[in-house]
Amino acid sequence: MKYSKRLNAFTRKRLLELVQVENYSVKKACELFDVSRQTYYKWLKRNNLNDLPTKPKTFYRQTPKQLERLVIQVRDKTGLSSIKIHHELKNRGITNPSTGCFLSESAICAIFKRYKRGYKFDKLKRPKVKIIRYEKQVPGEMAHIDVKKIRKIRGDYNQKRYEAILIDDCTRLSYAAIIPDKTAQTLSNFLKEGVKYFKTNYNLKFSKLLSDNGNEFTTRYKQNLSLHLFEATLKSLGIKHKYTKPYHPQTNGKAERMWRTLDIEFYRKKWLISPEHREEELFKWIEKYNKHRVHLGIKGLTPYQKFLALTSVTAPELNQNCELAKEVVNL
Repeated sequence: MKYSKRLNAFTRKRLLELVQVENYSVKKACELFDVSRQTYYKWLKRNNLNDLPTKPKTFYRQTPKQLERLVIQVRDKTGLSSIKIHHELKNRGITNPSTGCFLSESAICAIFKRYKRGYKFDKLKRPKVKIIRYEKQVPGEMAHIDVKKIRKIRGDYNQKRYEAILIDDCTRLSYAAIIPDKTAQTLSNFLKEGVKYFKTNYNLKFSKLLSDNGNEFTTRYKQNLSLHLFEATLKSLGIKHKYTKPYHPQTNGKAERMWRTLDIEFYRKKWLISPEHREEELFKWIEKYNKHRVHLGIKGLTPYQKFLALTSVTAPELNQNCELAKEVVNL
């Protein structure tokens, strides 16, 4: 077999082995690799069979160290970008002695890269904001609510559809529903249904509710809260309303993480053929999430297991509830 490609470290080693170990003649071995005998003797004298670096030892146009340190000093003191430093040096008449020209923006960017400056490296040096994680100790102490637009499926007839969720902070027990819009009226009705769901299935009553500052949940005129329908609904249910920090969705992180879980484990796995089928499958999945899916945020328990552990339910009741849950989700 005749090689026509350029030699690398492996083929050079093989060329030497053919002559030294397998007793090929130099001429025959070189013909196999399509190289000259001079190439064989060249690599025979070398200790290292890898290619030598092609980088030149000296750069006649290289920026002097003194000028590089000046650029870094300007960057550290003023925080200017490469293009602004270029114009600052140009206005002061500072040139590169090696070329007799002004430092270009690309040359300054290369200096930044060598000295680890610029936005890419400054971003790594910024102190990370410490995230304060919390979890309520009593079921029903606080709930999270959020709403999100979902993608359309066959049967929606070019109409927007939204999904709302209500989550217990302590146990992660959840309730979700598909709603036609995200007005205060619709969210108020969803809240009433959610409160009824938790009361009927888990005998759970919320004392606080955390939401964002959207128009469907509150009004920016805090002195007129009683005039907002959702706020009035909370007051009638005896629930205190708490708000997230503006432009900080991570404050309502449990609800945001639930959206991701729904997207990965429900919408990407299910083939939904109609709005009615979507609502039916969503109800089944929520029951499975509450009673059978382990949750790493609560040490590998299911939300229902944690709820039972905190409410001291007896073993026969636990087995009965588990059998009922299996029937619901068709496991």
